[in-house]
Amino acid sequence: MALAPDRLAIKQLEDALSAVLALGGNNPPAQVVRRIRDGLATHAAAVEAARAATDPIQMPMVSFDPADPKAIGRMVSIALLAQPLVRLGSVQPAYGSGVYAIYYRGDHPLYAGITRTETPIYVGKADPANDDASTVREQGAKLTGRLLEHAGTIATAATYSPQLPDYLSPLKLDDFLCRRLVCATNAQLVAEKHLIRTFWPIWNAETKACWGMSKHGDAATTRANKRSPWDVVHPGRAWALDERLVDSLTPAEIQERINATLQKVPAKRDHAALLEELLEGFRQEGPPLTEPEVPPVGENVVGPELNEAGGVDDV
Repeated sequence: MALAPDRLAIKQLEDALSAVLALGGNNPPAQVVRRIRDGLATHAAAVEAARAATDPIQMPMVSFDPADPKAIGRMVSIALLAQPLVRLGSVQPAYGSGVYAIYYRGDHPLYAGITRTETPIYVGKADPANDDASTVREQGAKLTGRLLEHAGTIATAATYSPQLPDYLSPLKLDDFLCRRLVCATNAQLVAEKHLIRTFWPIWNAETKACWGMSKHGDAATTRANKRSPWDVVHPGRAWALDERLVDSLTPAEIQERINATLQKVPAKRDHAALLEELLEGFRQEGPPLTEPEVPPVGENVVGPELNEAGGVDDV
């Protein structure tokens, strides 16, 4: 006996799902697993939309949960963008841990696509001194400490400017601004991830374009390995000038990756429009927004390596 059209359609859907699950059950490559998960997530939203369309009682596509990590990440990110811009070189020590964003306002040719925009060149977090800190004093002066560390790194590269070869351009600490937000302990974890997935900042390791700025220093076990892209185009740190090091990328390759990143994720140029974009994540009329996990340059592009000089990038 033939199935009714609706039952036949559901049966076909079940068969297709079984086929997908079978493909994921034989230890497939990571790329296949990622494609399966992304595909299932997309179709899960479509199935829920179809289910809602057949329900005579309307329901929101998304229910707001302030405890949801993604919601926390969005809320903290919006709060960060509400903070004033200050010169990175003028940051003074203050208590608190949290998240921050660094912006570029100069004329370096590598960063022509983001200069004087709302897209940060780097975002990061500063974890509290104590994992269970409940006050900003208990958190310690971690947030400003991290910003001062970055300011020192940029200043070191700026000091080296007179020795730069002709094909490299100098950095100036005065060309950098920042926003910072002190937040409750652990909120910085999800906020940093959301900020990275929103902007794909050029200097963040996850973007795989010009990583290395947040490395802390020399390690005896990595002195004969690779020099990070950041140290390739912004030399000055003594441990990264070691002649035994090999450049991980050439300046031209770094430029190509920056261009590829900005082509897929153009710089945000309007503050109000950026806030509106972030607020879309809280709207209940449409399907939930998903955060991209793969960097704009592609999943298979080689990024930071564990044996690079200076150790791993700070996270």
